[in-house]
Amino acid sequence: MTQSASSPQPADSILWQSGTESGQPGSGDSPGGKRQLRFDRGDLVGLLDLGQPHRGVRLAGNAAALLAVQLPESPTDRLVEGWVRGGDAVAIHEPRDSRRLRTTAVWRLSAGRAELNIELVLSTQTAAVRSDGATAVDCLLPAAEIVVGSSDGPRTDWTRLVTSAGAGNGPQLPWRQLPDSAVLCLLFRQAVSGRSLAICVRRDEGRELTLRRLSPPGGAEPPRFALTTWFFPSLIEKGVLHRSRLQITLGSPANDQEWAAAAARSLAAQPPLLQ
Repeated sequence: MTQSASSPQPADSILWQSGTESGQPGSGDSPGGKRQLRFDRGDLVGLLDLGQPHRGVRLAGNAAALLAVQLPESPTDRLVEGWVRGGDAVAIHEPRDSRRLRTTAVWRLSAGRAELNIELVLSTQTAAVRSDGATAVDCLLPAAEIVVGSSDGPRTDWTRLVTSAGAGNGPQLPWRQLPDSAVLCLLFRQAVSGRSLAICVRRDEGRELTLRRLSPPGGAEPPRFALTTWFFPSLIEKGVLHRSRLQITLGSPANDQEWAAAAARSLAAQPPLLQ
């Protein structure tokens, strides 16, 4: 894994560093070896293994795994290359299966209006004449309450979700009813160390969203949820690059709808990526 030289980082920048949960350096710099990274943001510690994208960004000490890219696991999966440059951690995978996909994932850290932003930029193409390009990204996390918002311009409309269904049953999201220019924002309250967490996705970049409750109702701890976002068409052609993104923002619960709405509006104002 190579670390590219870059200009001095801003004082408030958040960087990926080599290391494990214990703070020891990761091992294995050759393709296919472990590429273990971490970031520290106050009491938040994020862990990422570029060789295992299906595990996503794990928050140490919290029951949360974010932006997990669901590719075939070893020995089918093949990590071609991985590197870190400041706040960007990049992994290129080519699973040895019939789909012949080449998938690039960039987990990007930044500070902003809230405490922490993590953006996943995902792209894929196939070496086959035609292939199934559909790729799922999972976020697993607890939440005491979920509020869903949609932004299509300067305004964000919020609705509280009913989350009392049993395990395996999730509340319905207004995904297909949104216009292509809208952004869906899911605000998970008391999700990570007392913080709220917002997940934003553009309607013209995501294909489908499902939200499932993983724990049965009535437990002492906040229930756990799984949000799965599907990207890219089920039929892609050789030589065509597809690219999409998913954004996560963490911050104080005191003004969470304010900074979550700002994150949704910012994403809505950006041009769409390659589809």
